[in-house]
Amino acid sequence: MLETIADLVPHLPHTEIRRHLNDFLFCKNEEVKAPVSTLSGGEKARLSLAQIAAKTPKLLILDEITNNLDLETKEHMTQVLKAYPGAMIMISHDADFLEEIGISEAVDVHKFNVR
Repeated sequence: MLETIADLVPHLPHTEIRRHLNDFLFCKNEEVKAPVSTLSGGEKARLSLAQIAAKTPKLLILDEITNNLDLETKEHMTQVLKAYPGAMIMISHDADFLEEIGISEAVDVHKFNVR
């Protein structure tokens, strides 16, 4: 896991990478050193966001980002996305989550009879 972030931002010292991963709830040594193939769905989602946040793109496109997340991780994800400075396009069935992170405009596809 450590290497996936190091590959994205090679100039960042390992201590900073560890701190960054800690921000995404990867705190234990064995978690940080675990191969990505051994991660759960929720852990992979968190790692993906950690990778994105390491480079801070201007636009995030997220599809059902809260799927496979436990309550603690979902709450953390809410805080991370609320603090995100760029634009987001998000697909989600979780209206409460969208409201919590402050989505300002939403399109309800059910109104358009999309199948």
